[in-house]
Amino acid sequence: MNLVKNTLSEQIYQILRNDILTQAIAPGEKLTLKTMQERFGVSSTPVRDAFTRLTEDGLVNYYSNIGVNVINLTKEDLIELYQFMGDLDSLAIRYCRNYPNQKEIITALERTLQQTSIPETPSFSSEEIRNWIDHSDEFHLIFYDYCGNRRLKHAAGKQRGQLTIFSNQYEAVPEMQKHIAKWHHAIYESFRDGDFEFAAQQMKQHLEQSLEFALKMLGQN
Repeated sequence: MNLVKNTLSEQIYQILRNDILTQAIAPGEKLTLKTMQERFGVSSTPVRDAFTRLTEDGLVNYYSNIGVNVINLTKEDLIELYQFMGDLDSLAIRYCRNYPNQKEIITALERTLQQTSIPETPSFSSEEIRNWIDHSDEFHLIFYDYCGNRRLKHAAGKQRGQLTIFSNQYEAVPEMQKHIAKWHHAIYESFRDGDFEFAAQQMKQHLEQSLEFALKMLGQN
């Protein structure tokens, strides 16, 4: 594998992060410094740097000078995670009511909804599924972009990676995509109409249903 020398740790981090989020590297799997050095053909330093960043993301548990274990979330972990993210997403919506240019937020949401509309007979390619998932995530992130609170955005970012390990699995299923698209459109309509509290409540309910999807994925792993 050919890697640009001055961005070794960044590239290794991005590759491993993507492998973890898509479960190409399974939950609970051990990654040692030695095996990663062999995989990427590098010294231990960029691998350690990548491991440190993955630890900060909450995606692995780091054991000094040995390696890492990918997190292996339990049912209780998922319940806590999705409940917390539901609270954070809802709070971001409430904060967005203070943004001076509401039309800007609405336009951003509309653009994302257009990218996640579901055809009557979906037949997505792998690339199209990846793009759909990215835009589905963007719908949530828009509220953080306009909430005007960096600490809230940072707190959500630290948790979202763990959630993504499971959302990447169920968001690839057409039937679940339809449910997600309906929730997003309902949240958008409430927000567009200025009913921020109802939009926040709907977001909380949306995450509760997403938890059900995640628990199904957990049962299949």
